[in-house]
Formats: sequence, C-alpha cells, structure tokens
Amino acid sequence: MRLFGKKKERDLDTYLEGYSKSNNSLGAKLTALLGGFNGIDDDLLEELLVVLIEADVGVTTSEKIIDMLKNRIQEKFITTKQGCIDALVDVMSEIYDEENVPELNFEKGRTAMIMMVGVNGSGKTTSISKLTDYYLRHGYTVGLIAADTFRAGAVDQLVRWAERLNVHCVTGRENADPSSVLVDGCRYFKENPVDIIIADTAGRLQNKQNLMKELTKMKKVVGREMEGEPSQIWLTIDSTTGQNGLSQAALFIEATDITGVILTKMDGTSKGGIVLAIKDQYNLPIRFITYGEEIEAITEFYLEGYLRTVIEEAES
Repeated sequence: MRLFGKKKERDLDTYLEGYSKSNNSLGAKLTALLGGFNGIDDDLLEELLVVLIEADVGVTTSEKIIDMLKNRIQEKFITTKQGCIDALVDVMSEIYDEENVPELNFEKGRTAMIMMVGVNGSGKTTSISKLTDYYLRHGYTVGLIAADTFRAGAVDQLVRWAERLNVHCVTGRENADPSSVLVDGCRYFKENPVDIIIADTAGRLQNKQNLMKELTKMKKVVGREMEGEPSQIWLTIDSTTGQNGLSQAALFIEATDITGVILTKMDGTSKGGIVLAIKDQYNLPIRFITYGEEIEAITEFYLEGYLRTVIEEAES
C-alpha cells in the first residue's frame, strides 16, 4: 500500500496505539466486505458505498469516493484486491488533501490564542484540559480562560484542571458576559505572558442569529486586545453522534471562522468516516482526536495514521 509523506516525522506507533482504542467500524466493515474478494464489479462498489455511508462518511462524500474509485480502477485496469485497496487509499487521501492543510506553528515566546467552540456535551471543556496537558508536555507555557459563564460546572471543571496542571485560569462571575471574561483574560496574559492561551466559550446558544452575534463579538473583543488573535478557532465534535453531530456543528461553522476540528470520544461508538465528511463538506482539517478519559488520551491527527488504522485490517 502506498503511504503518504508528511512534512515532518511522526511517532506512528504512538498514534496507532491511541487511535486503535476507537471503535474502528469502517476498518472492520471493509475487512468483512473485502475478505471474500471475488473481483471488482458494480455489486462490490455498491456494497462499498453502503459501508462508507454506514461509517458516517455521509452520502455526498461517499458517492464522490465511489465515483473517483471507479474512475481510478478503469484508468489503471485494477483487478486485484490489493489494487482496489491502494486505489481507495489514494482516493481518501485526495479527498482529505492533507498537503494543503496549514501546519500549526505555535512559537515559544509569542502568545497565540486557541478559542474553543462547540455544543454543550461535545467534550469541549474536557478537550481543553487534554490540550493543555499536551502542549505542556511539548514544552509550551499555557494559560486558560473560562468564558463558558452560563455553565458553572464548566468553569469549575476547568479551574480544577488548571490547578492540577499548575496553569493559571482566568474566570468571571456566573452568567457574566463571556466577552468580558475574554477581555479580562487577554489583559491578564498580556501582563503575564504564556505561549498558548486556550479559551473556553459558551455552547448554550439558542439560535443561529444569537450564535453568530455572540461569536462575532467574542472574536472582535479578543482582536482588539491582542492583534491577530484568536489565530485558531477550533470546533469540538462528538464523534459518537456521527452525522447528527456534524449537523449541529454546522451552525458554528457558518457563524465564525473555524480553523480546525477536534473529534472527541473516539473510544466510543465512533465509526471514523466523519473525518472525511468534515474535510470534504466544510474543508476543515481535523487537528486532534481524543479517545479516552485519561488526560493523555489525545493525539494530533494526521492522515497516514488514520488511513493505516482504517485500511490495515482490510489488507490481511
């Protein structure tokens, strides 16, 4: 199988170990489908389409993959199981188009902000604690802003993690304007600089108009306090909710300039295909996946690890 080069070396074993904790339904279904391989025909491609749809790739993206795969098979006169798998990997790689995903370049000594958005229950606050630990382990200094003021539990949770990780967390009073907490946080970290600020934001907004208004306001006040920030706005999506989670997340994608996605709860009943759906439908890169309760259960996403995990079983 052809693998895909990255701009820098990765610890593939660590990645696969983490990702393998997810329920790899797509890989399992591909294994079952190709296990009794009897040649490539319309029936096989139709079954493969069903597998992709059931794995949360989505109807539109699944149909695109099958059309591209069919063309690839015809152009290269592919007749073998391995050839079919290689062509499928190539097509998935083309759909995700990782080579055109901007690299994350946080600089030590220069403050950058990640603003986290997402519906309540998507794992947003938990992901912030995991990200904090991840960047601390990679030598960055980190500060937190608890601007999800409508949910006291989220603030308390973030404060507890901040204490455990020995980082500062800026908070406001309950039900305070989230933007005012962001302003306080920006001002605190301008006086007490860190490399990365991670800001939690409210996920309980009742309609699209309010959501757009609130997110626009939050981004604007941060930009006034810190020029060019937030440079990253990441959306958390609960991978176990599949296409439903993607539909809910669409409001946030429409409301603000999302720069990346964190897929959470990949150790649950996630089917994995949502990775391709998000990139194809919204052109958003997956930045991280989380796959367990432990603080260390987070890994940076990259395509080679994802494709190896999905496809390797089907090759056996």
